[in-house]
Amino acid sequence: MSDVTPQDFDLEAWLDDADRPERAVTVYRKAGLIAEMDILAQKIQNADEEEVDGPPMGGGVGKLRGDYAKLAQQFHDSALTVRVQSRTMKERLELEKANPGLDSEGIGFVVLADAIKSPKASAAQLEKMKTVIGEAQFRLIIRAFNSACDDLPEVSADFLPKPSTRGDGGES
Repeated sequence: MSDVTPQDFDLEAWLDDADRPERAVTVYRKAGLIAEMDILAQKIQNADEEEVDGPPMGGGVGKLRGDYAKLAQQFHDSALTVRVQSRTMKERLELEKANPGLDSEGIGFVVLADAIKSPKASAAQLEKMKTVIGEAQFRLIIRAFNSACDDLPEVSADFLPKPSTRGDGGES
């Protein structure tokens, strides 16, 4: 790699290859399954405790665990990853001016709809999404948008394998 000097640096080329900050979060369509999983988890715990004194009723703990696994898979399969891109304050104000008569929540849906890269959604669809998936999950999407707009981009290396050292039982 050659050294680039300030005189050689091509800012236009650098800017042409730059992109805006983006964030992604996962929300779940079938969050209501959590209650069923809670009930099954309690039954599994009770069945495990009963097995000490004798076989449990109703098909055994294996069936309960199988039912739990099926619900967990349904929950997992209902995942939707939402990807948002930052917007400048100027862009947000332009969207507000282009949509007169909307209250702050309505403008928020318009701005968010504009910022969502995938899956594309209208402001009305986002309003419906907030209702059906619940405010807690919808806030994840809003936080991702705010993070894309306001936080400095950084990469966490926590997922990388740690080098082993003599102190942790590994070899150096």
